[in-house]
Amino acid sequence: MTLSRTKIFWVFILGVGMLRLVTLGMYPLLDTTEARYGEVARIMVETGNWLVPQLDYGTPFWGKPPLSFWASALSIDLFHNSEFFMRLPHLLAAVAVLLLIRRLALVQGFTPVQANAALAIVATNIGFLITAGSVMTDMMLCLSMTLTMVGFWRGWHGEPRFVYMMYAGLGVGLLAKGPIIVVLAGLTLFPWLVAACGIKTMWGEVYRRLNPLSGLLLTLVIALPWYLLMERASPGFLEYFIVGEHFQRFIDSGWRGDRHDAVGQARIGLVERVVERHGGAVAED
Repeated sequence: MTLSRTKIFWVFILGVGMLRLVTLGMYPLLDTTEARYGEVARIMVETGNWLVPQLDYGTPFWGKPPLSFWASALSIDLFHNSEFFMRLPHLLAAVAVLLLIRRLALVQGFTPVQANAALAIVATNIGFLITAGSVMTDMMLCLSMTLTMVGFWRGWHGEPRFVYMMYAGLGVGLLAKGPIIVVLAGLTLFPWLVAACGIKTMWGEVYRRLNPLSGLLLTLVIALPWYLLMERASPGFLEYFIVGEHFQRFIDSGWRGDRHDAVGQARIGLVERVVERHGGAVAED
């Protein structure tokens, strides 16, 4: 019996996915990033404090929003504290990205073979495969960006309900990585809108097709509560994260960078303990 090309494709893709899945727990947290974020998630579960990410007990981590920590923490809370379950939510986010890409291709009139090719190109990208199984913020940001772009495209082209996917994607991105999601989406969409509609007429089209008032309200409903509660629980967070991480780091050569550097060598000692716990070796950023 000869397998069709479609069956061969799905066997290949499922094989790649299964290979990535079974290797999630076969190696320790690899570097200071995975060790740090994994420890933040573990402390979140241990302390029951899901509001304020903590680099160490009592030391709030201001460097990133909580979505990736929540995902890993929920996984180890439901299942087990291990590398596999810390990484699993990020692999699931990657699967969601691939399904969104394939569905968009089909909706746009591409053949199933072409849609499968689009999925395969992304799925077999080395950077994507590595990030799909890493305890980092990147795959959650990738998912939020995909939601944003797919929602925009389908909403702009006559499917109004998908407009709110775009704004939900922005809200998710604010919880995944912060305001950088707005920058990334803007750098992509603004030039396209100017080219498609003209600088003068695009604003009316945006208002007519994208429902910005109700849409941005959805974005704020998703993201703003955590930011306000975080500032209330850990005063100074908003100034550091919004002003420091997104502006001062680029214009102030004396800015320290990560807040955890300001606690002296405590960060280095913590990373050493975490990596040692998982059987790896320390590697500085």
